[in-house]
Amino acid sequence: MRFYKRLGPVKVLSFDLDDTLYDNVPVMAAAETWLLDALKQDHPESTLLGKESLAAVKRQLLQERPELAHDVSACRRAVLTEGLRRQGVAEARAAMLAEEYYLGFLAERGRIQVPEVTHRVLSTLGLRHRLAVITNGNLPLERTELAPYFETVLRAGPDGRMKPAPDMFLALAERLGVAPSEILHVGDHINTDVAGAVRSGCQAVWLNDNGRSEADLHCLPQVTLERLEQLLELL
Repeated sequence: MRFYKRLGPVKVLSFDLDDTLYDNVPVMAAAETWLLDALKQDHPESTLLGKESLAAVKRQLLQERPELAHDVSACRRAVLTEGLRRQGVAEARAAMLAEEYYLGFLAERGRIQVPEVTHRVLSTLGLRHRLAVITNGNLPLERTELAPYFETVLRAGPDGRMKPAPDMFLALAERLGVAPSEILHVGDHINTDVAGAVRSGCQAVWLNDNGRSEADLHCLPQVTLERLEQLLELL
């Protein structure tokens, strides 16, 4: 644990999800594999629905519709719809099939493994703090064992631009009736979580559990932790 700035009063603890409360890398890899396998099974002759082809579709759509960069769900739906349309599927049916594939992907996306320490930290902190989520991702939190811990969940897209934009930090403060400075945001990413929180007027905890150098920091958090359970010592 290393302190950079004095910790002020905290009324709300907000958390990033992916790679903060659980390991998201294997989850996303499995979900992406499921999606590509499903597309290949349904369209075995297609060369337009593979990983590289869909990545090219995504790049083009982001150039044409830059707002999709702030909503991973809308972006994935749009990529699938356009990929199917290029495959020769009628537009209305392409949108319908894209939604089916997306929902299947989302089900796989929700198969997270929550460490025991995460449960222990959240259950303990929840006794004395209001807990919230601010995420750029599309984990179906309501289908997971994490859902009961959180009073409020804000997602990029429906609730504003992606972190590090201030939208969701400020929206959380307004929704819960606190000052931004009374929010302590906990996350692993030096830009989206730490810089986003600090530049929005919130306090920040950097969860540096993979040994990154503090020289990488764009903004200083209140404190850096090497393990999530150190929050129980801090608060």
